[in-house]
Amino acid sequence: MDLELFSRATENLKRQKFRSLLTLLGIIIGIGSVVALISIGDGFNKSVEKEFEKMGSNTLIILPGSSFMSSVFAKLEKKDVDRIEAIKGVESATPLFLASQTVGFKEEKKSALLVGIDTKKQDLLEDIGLLSIGEGRNLTSSDSFSVLIGKRFSEEKFDSEIELKQKLVLDGSYLRVVGITKSAGQSFGAAFDSAIVINYKTLEEITGEELTPFRIFAKAVNKKEVSEVKERIKKELKKAHGKEDFQIMTASQIQESALSILGLIQMVLVFIAGISLVVGGIGIMNTMLMAVMERTREIGIMKAVGATNTIILSLFLVESGVIGLIGGFIGYVIGFSIALIGGMIASSSGINLIIEFNPLLLFGSLAFAFLIGMISGFIPARRASLMEPVEALREE
Repeated sequence: MDLELFSRATENLKRQKFRSLLTLLGIIIGIGSVVALISIGDGFNKSVEKEFEKMGSNTLIILPGSSFMSSVFAKLEKKDVDRIEAIKGVESATPLFLASQTVGFKEEKKSALLVGIDTKKQDLLEDIGLLSIGEGRNLTSSDSFSVLIGKRFSEEKFDSEIELKQKLVLDGSYLRVVGITKSAGQSFGAAFDSAIVINYKTLEEITGEELTPFRIFAKAVNKKEVSEVKERIKKELKKAHGKEDFQIMTASQIQESALSILGLIQMVLVFIAGISLVVGGIGIMNTMLMAVMERTREIGIMKAVGATNTIILSLFLVESGVIGLIGGFIGYVIGFSIALIGGMIASSSGINLIIEFNPLLLFGSLAFAFLIGMISGFIPARRASLMEPVEALREE
């Protein structure tokens, strides 16, 4: 394959512009779909990795129940927090409590999610990226009837926007808003966006219920000892509960699970998009077969003046490969543009979708499209190369 072959192939394609354009569409759609899906999938992967970086690889999450079904009935204990903090290698631990109550603001009443926290351990929640103050201040241990509210809660929950120092009504008690959290978008702190954050002791006092931890977050002193700390916590809680009615997950485990699920979804979508590449390949094969039939006399003349079977084969293979290459480039540009637009739309919706240029994806797309084109054009090219010069020259 030399430059002369590419030049000749390009000239032949120019003679059939409309047919070549229709043939390109299949490759453009196929490559564009694959590039868009891979770029968006990579963007989600990077976003997930970034969120877990915020949480920290030394974070452990303790959940009730040894399985999804048992978590409905299993409960953690408040004493578990002290038990965990007493374990060697644990820097700090804090619980989260959940409750759903009717909350009033001005003349409106609506159901709201309340998150009870230990106000002395807010620093840990900030460190792992769950709770971050945007306006106002944090809660203190003396804040019995003061609350934080999520950014979305303040703006969208009621007809009127809730501002600092205004009051909410919960079961006859007035709660003063002292802080509004930063918008967490779709990160791990997203639940706080639409919730009221309150001292868990105050929440128990108002609701009259004995709450149990929904989750317990712990932080290991050393990142390298997270696995050992996890086993120590497991051993201690199993001893205290008399059974293993809980789960302990590290941030790395959750990250691996999330990435594997995203990877599986991405593979399925790319496979579905790849079907259009097969259709595009069939289109190239059909076009090249028609080209061979139309140019039978031309092939005969080339053979009569000394062109070998290899030269004829190479000419038609390069033609089909050039179709794939052009379609691959246009498809990449369209696919990456779709991914960029999707990233901008996601960002405006609060979803952190990172779309970045990947040179390997560009070169891989072009190489793959060129290869698809050559494979699709092999049968027509071989048919052309095996023609007998005399028979070819007789064709009109």
